[in-house]
Amino acid sequence: RFVVDGGYDTIICTHAFSSLLATGMIEKYPETKVYTAFVATDYTCSPGVSSLDADAFFIPHRMLFGEFIRAMITADKLYATGIPLRSEFYEQVDQIEARRRLGLREEGRLVLLGCGSIGCGKLDRHALELANRLPNDVTLVVLCGKNEELANDLSRFASDTFVVVGFTNDVPLYMSAADVYLTKPGGLMTTEAIAKKLPMVFVDAVPGCETRNFDFLSSNSVAEGTKNWKQAIHRTVRLLEHPEDLKAQRDAMESFNRGMAAEQICRCVLKK
Repeated sequence: RFVVDGGYDTIICTHAFSSLLATGMIEKYPETKVYTAFVATDYTCSPGVSSLDADAFFIPHRMLFGEFIRAMITADKLYATGIPLRSEFYEQVDQIEARRRLGLREEGRLVLLGCGSIGCGKLDRHALELANRLPNDVTLVVLCGKNEELANDLSRFASDTFVVVGFTNDVPLYMSAADVYLTKPGGLMTTEAIAKKLPMVFVDAVPGCETRNFDFLSSNSVAEGTKNWKQAIHRTVRLLEHPEDLKAQRDAMESFNRGMAAEQICRCVLKK
């Protein structure tokens, strides 16, 4: 009733559950005559996608075509647009300028640590362990997201080389300021880093879609990955000392980017 009374003719879903609801609505009320699209926000064909009856499927990469076709999605409905992001993630800001805007130390190198809006695992302990392992010229910035308890716990140790950040809209700037990003393989976070050409080390993948992100992105050389925090910290330190490996990741990201996905999706939908 909301769709019909509102005069809507298009529904774009960014989660399989909402797309399943749209599919069910159309099956029950075919007179609705609404165009539906599904936007995949992980580098895999999620469970349930095979049950969707959408008019278009916007997926992260052309290399995933086969996976979606095996889920009974016909090739004519598939569009490899990438995952939509805020436009700020496509802006390439000079590293020193980004640090200056954020009030960070301009000299040396910078590691960004962040694991989503609430973090994952014992992030406070891992952050301190990483800080102790990093060379003296490296600044560590910990993005705590909405986890106020984590931010409060870590704030006791804050310094010019150990920066604790609560919820912020400046993540694009922090990515521009960084040399390496230690994070978990969420679909949006990793895509943001790829757009910023920020080398990544993955850790602690949540079983399911994040595991598939982990496998897909690491196999395509845009990240290093491990499921063990101790190894992840070791790899982060090692990556800092090997500029050729940092460059290899950035080069892989250059060919991985497909431009602004949101614009591509809008153009496609408006042509329907």
